[in-house]
Amino acid sequence: MNANQMKLIIKLATMLLFISITGCGGQDQQAKASDTAVLKTQMDALDKAKQVERTLQDAADQQRKTIDESTNSQGQ
Repeated sequence: MNANQMKLIIKLATMLLFISITGCGGQDQQAKASDTAVLKTQMDALDKAKQVERTLQDAADQQRKTIDESTNSQGQ
């Protein structure tokens, strides 16, 4: 191999290394963006579930209060 061929091989190897490094970086960013979107969706669903739980608990408390009041008024 002469010097020109070695320089060409080194340039090609450098370009391939650069392409492989930059290619991986873009996929990581897309994956992180996707993970963030999934996480937000899951957090929104969790918040909605907590709101439903509060609503059901409030209704159960109100029902319990009504039952207690009607039971107390019958006992008197």
